[in-house]
Amino acid sequence: MKKRMKRLMQLHRMQQVGGVKGRSLWTRIMQGSLLGAFVAGIFLANLMGREAVSNAGILNDYFVEKFQYTQISGENLFFYILGERLPLLLLLLLLAVSMLGILGGVSVLGWQGFSVGFMLSTAIAKYGIKGIILVLGALFPQYLFYLPVYILYCYFANYLRLRLNRDKLGNGTDRGYILGAWLVAAAGLLLLFAAGIFMESYVNPIILKKILKIF
Repeated sequence: MKKRMKRLMQLHRMQQVGGVKGRSLWTRIMQGSLLGAFVAGIFLANLMGREAVSNAGILNDYFVEKFQYTQISGENLFFYILGERLPLLLLLLLLAVSMLGILGGVSVLGWQGFSVGFMLSTAIAKYGIKGIILVLGALFPQYLFYLPVYILYCYFANYLRLRLNRDKLGNGTDRGYILGAWLVAAAGLLLLFAAGIFMESYVNPIILKKILKIF
């Protein structure tokens, strides 16, 4: 009996150490993915050259001119962005209870970093220092919500993965607890994400219109 208790205690300590190392490893992977993809975006934009990317998205002169004088419907924009962005988050949440959850979250973080690096580099190439203001204006304030959602999701997906692994090793994790944790986290992330979509629909166009006046 004593030997069995000792073995269980050793196993518990090993799982605790493994969980801490796992969280630390994935934190480094998340940081590396975000920063590495950001640098890759800058590199690719420079590799393609100014002419190839100078008319992409918000850098398009026609878009800049029309956007300044177009009346934006916040409601229509909200539902359009909702349809564009929400499916990806819902897919991630469904994958959160598997190894694909953390991998998917890291991939999305990497894509965000790559996109910002690419846009920033092309905007600077076309507009100089003003390009930085343009890109920041295009991302503000919605990315104060989107980025934390993806980062928190990665931590949550990793947490669920560790809990499920402990359950497989015989610790008897309550599946009801995992379901409850998933529901609470999913609700919180969706609410935060919806706030970001609201900001992108109703606040960002106002900010972007003011910034575009200097172009």
